[in-house]
Parts: sequence; structure tokens; C-alpha cells
Amino acid sequence: MPDDRQLLIVEDIAQLREALAERAAAVFGVSQVGEADSLAAANAWLDRHRQVELPLVALVDLGLPDGSGDRLIARLAGDGNAVAIVTTIFEDDGNVMRALGAGAQGYLLKSEDMAGIEERLRGLERGEVAVSPKIARLLLERFRTPAATMAEPEAALTARETEVLRIIGRGLTIPETAEALAIGAQTVSTHVKNIYRKLNIASRAEAAIEAARRGLL
Repeated sequence: MPDDRQLLIVEDIAQLREALAERAAAVFGVSQVGEADSLAAANAWLDRHRQVELPLVALVDLGLPDGSGDRLIARLAGDGNAVAIVTTIFEDDGNVMRALGAGAQGYLLKSEDMAGIEERLRGLERGEVAVSPKIARLLLERFRTPAATMAEPEAALTARETEVLRIIGRGLTIPETAEALAIGAQTVSTHVKNIYRKLNIASRAEAAIEAARRGLL
């Protein structure tokens, strides 16, 4: 595998797993993609092959034979150099928010054709958030409802927090944001936690939507 990227496809349907692996390899320019058909297999792959200094993109199904993909997403959320993208049939608010809350940075529906999924993945390279149109509409509708209003007013964000929101809203990782702002990664992490708390959000996808709503992108 090239030394600048790792890919992992977690999907229990063999034909779909192979199709996703082929598309992901084409998008990200790698010759090999890790594959797993269960949580256990995915965790074993990470234990054996994960090189934390390399960026990792993981496509994770939610309905796996031995549990929900949310558990794997939560593990990947603790890896500062990993991006977890959901690939699933579930399009209800509950599954979407649980996955995003666990740390998913994108949400793709299997009901899209493969060309559509490939285009969303290519968007990651352009700093876009990989979200199916139906899920984007669901999230926007959630932000329009009173229950989803921000816990604090927009003015509560400091100038630095606003700048961090603008950058992570474009899809940059914490290390990349730290480099862009010439500050420490731990400082960026603190800003991100404060932003999430103030805006009552829990994921990069929600941060991107909020950044766009504020005209920061």
C-alpha cells in the first residue's frame, strides 16, 4: 500500500464490500484496501495494520452481524488522523444522530448508486463533507426546528473559535488545523470542544453545516 493513506471498508455484504473497496481505491489512489465483514474483523484489522501516522479513511456500515458500527466509529474518533464515513441503509434521525455523535464525519446511503457514492468520496479530497443529499436535508431540517437551536448565541464564539470552525468546517483534521493556524494540536482540540459545547453539536458534519449557515465557507 502507498505510504500516505490507509483505507478500510467495513461491510458484511461481500459484493457491496468489494464494490466500495474498488471505488475507494480509485478515489484515493491506493492499490490495496483493508476489508472487514464484522466489528471483530475491523478491530482486528486496526490492531494489525493501523499506522497512526498515516491518514485513514474508513467506510463503516452500521448494521453489522456482531453489533452497531457506532462502536467502531467511536474507536476511530479517538484517532486524530482517521475519518469515519457511514455507509448504510438507515436514513432515520436516530441512526444519523447516533453515528454523528459517535464521531462519524460523513453519512452515505447505500440507496445512492455507486457513482454518487464515489462522487461524495471525491468531495473529501476537495475539503467537502461526505453526506448523501437526503441526509443533508435531514440535518438542515433539524437545525430549523426550535429543539435544534444553538445553546448559546452566535456572539458567544470567540474570534479564534470562529476561525477554527471555519477551518474544520472545510473538512481539515485537527493536526491540519493546528498547522494552518500555527498553534498546537491540543489547543485546537480545546477550541473544538468549546465550539461543540456552545453550538450544541457533536460531529464534523454538523460543524460544516453550522459553518456554512454562518457564511464561513
